[in-house]
Parts: sequence; structure tokens; C-alpha cells
Amino acid sequence: MRKAQWQAALIAAAIVAVGCSGKQALTLKADETYFAEGKKALEKKRYLEAVEKFQQLVGSYPGSTLVADAQYLLAEAYFRNDDYVNAVFEYQRLVDSYPSSEWVDESQFQIAESYYQQRRRPELDQKETNDALVHYRLFIDDNPMSPLVEQARQRIEECRSLLAHKLFLGGRLYQRQGHLDAATTLYQKLLQDFPDTSWYWEAVAALGEVAVEKKDLLVARARWEEVLRESRDEKLKLRVQEHLAQIKVPAEE
Repeated sequence: MRKAQWQAALIAAAIVAVGCSGKQALTLKADETYFAEGKKALEKKRYLEAVEKFQQLVGSYPGSTLVADAQYLLAEAYFRNDDYVNAVFEYQRLVDSYPSSEWVDESQFQIAESYYQQRRRPELDQKETNDALVHYRLFIDDNPMSPLVEQARQRIEECRSLLAHKLFLGGRLYQRQGHLDAATTLYQKLLQDFPDTSWYWEAVAALGEVAVEKKDLLVARARWEEVLRESRDEKLKLRVQEHLAQIKVPAEE
């Protein structure tokens, strides 16, 4: 009787062991399946399906060797679907949760790109533009040898030009409303903060216009002659030449 019980116990243990190993194999297969299905959906531009598959992997199998890759592709699925708010969250989650992942530098860049893609027209609020600037600079500081650095620098130039344009429009609005001191303040801030943008010379020319309105023709001539000497914008220079032709101030004065 004891022998029979002992044999039964061995058989039961074997069944349990086989069952456990089967469950383990099933688990390992499931994360790989979710990953493959997510990648396929992403390639087919079925972004919501891709999000669902990668979320299932990341949420249900945190110990999987595929989880960091899935986290990055989850963020990519949001980004490619133009859902930039969720993209920022998921890219940042990868940076914070998987700092040794090979996708960290790309995620940092994509965070900046996500803000960049949300930028608004120059007359509107520029919070996202400023956020993009911060994150592009952070990316360059952290990844100075990345092949994406040059693109980040180009984006920084575009963002700075947009911010300068906003200042110029603000100055122009004040100028048209007759608030010449307020206009001058914004134009001068543009000169101070964004001397490397094309809007710099637009602001110099505008300060010449403000000087004319204040009856200070000497200052106006000085501003416009500076534009003619230094600017490479031929259309702006033609416009300034027309302004100069309309004022009666000898050059030697």
C-alpha cells in the first residue's frame, strides 16, 4: 500500500512539473507573440492595434527581455499616429525605467520631436516650442556623438526663428496701435535674444520705422543703413532703400 501511494505521489509530482514547465513555455511564447503582432501592426500602420499589443506585453510581462524594445515601439506607435502627448509620456517612461536600453538616445530625441510637432503658429502660445528647445538641447548634451545631433541643431534653429517671429509680430502689433515704446521694447528684446535669426534684421528695419514715427530721422537712417550693410535679405534691403528715399536727412548728419 505504501509503495502504491509513493508511486502515485511521484506521478502527481511529475504531472505538476510538466504543467508548470508548460505554463512557463506558454508565457515565454506569449510575450514573443505580442511583440511580433505589435511590430506587424506598426509596419502596416495599424497604430491603435500596435499600441494594444505593446501595452499587453509591457503590462503583463515586465520581466521579458523584449519589454524595453516593446516600450520604445509603444511610444513610436503613438508618435506615428500623431498622438504626441502620449508619445512623450511613453518615451520618457523608457528613459526613466530602462536607462540601459539601446533606445534611450532615440527616445530623448523623439521627446523633443514630439514637442516640435505640436508647435503652433507664431502669433499663438509657444509653450511646446520652448519645451522642444529644452529637450533638443538636453539630447545634444547627453548624446554629443549621436548622428541625430545635426538634425537636433537644425530643429533648434527653427524653434528659435519661430520664437523670434512671435516677438516681431508682437512688436508690429504694438507699432500699428501706436504704442511705440512697447514696440521698441519687443524689437530690442528680439535683437538681444535672437541675433542669429532672419528676424533680427526685420527688427532692425522696424526700429527704423519706429524712429521715423518718433521724428528721429537720424536714428532711422542709421538703422536702415545698418540693414543695407549687413543683411543678406535682398527683399528687405529693397524695402529699406525705399524708406531711405522718403526721408530728407543728409547722410553726413
